[in-house]
Amino acid sequence: MLYFSTIFARNASSILGHLSRLPAELAAHPLLFTLSANTPVSSLSPLVSALSSFSSSGNVGCLSGAAHSGVPISCSLAFFRKDEATPFRSDIPGRPETQVGRWHAMRKKGADEGGLGSDVALEGNMDWEKLWSRGLEGDALPPALRKLNRKDDVHTIISLTDNAPQGFNQALSSFHNANKLGLFASSTPFVTGRPFTLIHDDAVYSSGAVGVALSASPRPALQTSFIGLRAMSAPLMVTQSEGNLINELDSANPTSLLISAIEKSALSGEAAKDDEFYLGVLRNGKLWQVHHIMSGGPSRGTMSLDTETAPVEGTLVQLFHRPRTGAVSAAPPSAAKHTLTFTASIQPDAAPPPAVESADSEVTVLDDAFVAASENGFMVSREAETTWTCTAPDAQARLAW
Repeated sequence: MLYFSTIFARNASSILGHLSRLPAELAAHPLLFTLSANTPVSSLSPLVSALSSFSSSGNVGCLSGAAHSGVPISCSLAFFRKDEATPFRSDIPGRPETQVGRWHAMRKKGADEGGLGSDVALEGNMDWEKLWSRGLEGDALPPALRKLNRKDDVHTIISLTDNAPQGFNQALSSFHNANKLGLFASSTPFVTGRPFTLIHDDAVYSSGAVGVALSASPRPALQTSFIGLRAMSAPLMVTQSEGNLINELDSANPTSLLISAIEKSALSGEAAKDDEFYLGVLRNGKLWQVHHIMSGGPSRGTMSLDTETAPVEGTLVQLFHRPRTGAVSAAPPSAAKHTLTFTASIQPDAAPPPAVESADSEVTVLDDAFVAASENGFMVSREAETTWTCTAPDAQARLAW
């Protein structure tokens, strides 16, 4: 890392003024940025123009969620040394919108017949990894990453993506030694007219991914934290799963176990309807992953998770819940120095992070910290770990140098 900052402001001119005061030497190094989608529409164009043209070594960014409630505009900046960072843009297609009995293309434009953009008949025991591999035959990496001489030197990949990163993640699996951290861009159909707004230099995209691949020391640690989750059960063992479904927990009906846990927790009726429920993966006694429970039926027993791949057989898990409203169990952590943090939304009544007042009274700056949020959550892969998605409000994933 070379320079991090997160800017909270009341108007665009304040942020533009802050950008103009940045050290001139930063313009020679790649920039990764986020700009909150709640920025007044009249201010979006000048801000995006300034950010997307700031660096001569590449600029990648997206429109994100507000980094903190109550702040009209938030903008986060991360500059990396140009000899240690490779900015990239990916147009590798991801999961299409699902239709009954079909694998139907959402991104038809430019898709080759028989690739990921075409219809594929679904079978009962579909091998999804095989399907992705078939669609990604050859060198499917983004062009900038394809040019890297030594992929093993890449230790961290930071990305900003649309809601269908499956093909992109499959391509990144060739970076065996790298941690991957991605933020899902905020939904912007009513802001820019695009489902998502991703920026690569002077170009704006509605889909795909942009990001930065980092090499050379120091390697940052990838950490996660889950705020406001309350345990509802003792640890349980996954005894059967497939796809994104949990079929058995401790050889029992997982949905029945969840209902029982809700009843024992004195959550019922309207109170239970207002809560969100999660399945947490435990590792060495600590919460390692968190998956939102989307649905489940007591008769069949399967539990559907908001993730690509459910925890496999033999994984130790635990049931959690989180109130949709009201106080949470802990206050959001402050943004530590030398960290880049992605957050799955921010509690509306959370206290603002510690900040340093700049010379301009209308601007508050978090120095040496990059904080970005999205209502769509983030994704994580620690080295060989299968990429997983987190949408639990106030959950965080951070890189710490």
